Amino acid sequence: MITQLAGNGRILLTLNEAGEWIDLYAPYPGQYQHLREMRLGVYDIELQKFRWLRAPGDGLHFESDHRAAAYAPQSTWRDDRVQIRVQDHVHPNHDLIIRRIGLTAPAGRAFRVFQYHSLNIGESPYQETAYIDPESGSVIHYKRRQYFEFFGAPKFDVAGCGEHTLKGLRGTYVDAEDGRLEGRKISHGSVDSAVQWNLTGAGDSEQVVRLFIALGENTEETGRLRESALSGGNVGRMEREAEAFWKTWLARHPMRATPDLSPQSRAIYRTSVLVLRHVAATNGSIIASPDRRSLILGGDTYNYCWWRDGGYVAKAMDEAGLYEYAERFLNFALSCQSSNGSFRHRHFPDGAFGSSWHPPPFLQIDQTGTVLAAVWHHFKRRMDLDVLLEFWPMVKSAADFLLSFRDPESALPKRSYDLWEERDGVHFYSTAVVSHALERAARIGLELGKDAERWRVAADAMRESALERFYDPKLDRFVRSLDPRDERLDSSMLLAFKLGLISESDPRTRTLVDAIEQRLWSPRVGGLARYEGDEYYGHENPWIVSTLWLAEARLLLGDRERCRELLEWVVTNATPSGLLAEQIDSTTKEPRSATPLTWSHSTFVDVMHKFRIARDQDALADE
Repeated sequence: MITQLAGNGRILLTLNEAGEWIDLYAPYPGQYQHLREMRLGVYDIELQKFRWLRAPGDGLHFESDHRAAAYAPQSTWRDDRVQIRVQDHVHPNHDLIIRRIGLTAPAGRAFRVFQYHSLNIGESPYQETAYIDPESGSVIHYKRRQYFEFFGAPKFDVAGCGEHTLKGLRGTYVDAEDGRLEGRKISHGSVDSAVQWNLTGAGDSEQVVRLFIALGENTEETGRLRESALSGGNVGRMEREAEAFWKTWLARHPMRATPDLSPQSRAIYRTSVLVLRHVAATNGSIIASPDRRSLILGGDTYNYCWWRDGGYVAKAMDEAGLYEYAERFLNFALSCQSSNGSFRHRHFPDGAFGSSWHPPPFLQIDQTGTVLAAVWHHFKRRMDLDVLLEFWPMVKSAADFLLSFRDPESALPKRSYDLWEERDGVHFYSTAVVSHALERAARIGLELGKDAERWRVAADAMRESALERFYDPKLDRFVRSLDPRDERLDSSMLLAFKLGLISESDPRTRTLVDAIEQRLWSPRVGGLARYEGDEYYGHENPWIVSTLWLAEARLLLGDRERCRELLEWVVTNATPSGLLAEQIDSTTKEPRSATPLTWSHSTFVDVMHKFRIARDQDALADE
């Protein structure tokens, strides 16, 4: 499971609970995953003992420093003879990874440190070349126009290339396990490499070596990065730049302390804002999660941009002051919008249409509405009319599509898949999103002096029809879907309150919120399940977003204390490094499915801001 990560919008690096690298994405977070395996090993010359620093064991104590887990992952291994402390950085404006390896051991005691790397360049382990450059001493892996240059400071004492998988070979890491590296100077096919430094302990003083990985389209690009990193002999400069940048960046995106909330809640907020930053590509794509474990169970990953997730993430970015990143997402959406104005299921981070299990037209109607509403939200936070002018073509096309995608008799949206991507029908949540989006489009048109009354009229008609058709007097509440009818309670119905389909003054609103909390609350571990009978990764597991929707609904109903309790439930169910999963196991309380889930983090950011605003308003009212 991912526990630590670092990135810069082009590179995204993830680590697991044992301090090992899991993913190395470039040139977009989520695309492509170039890493097959990385290993760090140490050989004690006096004992003639070799160990890979992997999962805890073999007498080694392992710990992670979670204070910087989302921008400078740090891991430490130690026993009574040696301590190895590793810190990983991704430089904020260079395509450069810096791994700082510090060894502390008794004076005069000799060790050899080995770093093994095996890549999947372009997500394939074949047709790759690895070689040692005779001039620089670097190890270079390349395939087509993707180059990875590994260089050290100090230079590697020994480096070797080899092969894995094919021909019955296990990998060059085997060559290191006798404490002596003897690899070849060049290999091709399914290749790997290993490097070695010879270090001698200096008592309490840490002996430091650095591994740099420069990414580029050719050796000229990676070579320039190498020269810059090593220039003037100041080999720690890039590392210090990266650390200083992220500390300053965090200081400029704080969550103001409130007496109601725990210090841990602010720490999770800080991590959440960093996660939003890391999963957002420089081209505007926002992936749902860097976690690839669903590939085994579900046959695909979360490494896509969903427009629903992205739209909500963009709103949270605006709340956190990440205006540029929200606007990049809207520009990415503009580049991916279908010719009819809709947004199809999901896209790869480079903008290509992603895989789908939905038949044509690959549509969840709420996704189109969420993007449209995100434009208005961005304008509200920036108050820059030029923003609306820039996105007017996208807004007009999307709103006209939503207008056309209605049943003329009911005035409700036509059938499409629900937000959980499981059922085709006419859904309460989707209807709330579409009516909200049409109303926002009308506001945008009014700001720009455009004729947009048709969208407002359609939004009003849709809202009136929904309140009549989705309400069941016998149940004394709304149902979640029509055509086919589905009466099960669903946590997404809570968002109809936030989106204005139902109001605080309507007694049916509180009835619905109470019914959802009573039925979907997990009796054993707390938290709110998605819907009745949910079996995704377990039976009615509580979801982070569902619980936060309940928190916001309670806040809108005036129950700030219940909102606070629900926020703190989320905090207590974060991983030790502050990451939020998609869901929590209803029996074991362990994180389930994608971790981190971007949507979980963005919803936490959004509700934290709303809670603070409500508290400030209450404080003003008491003055």
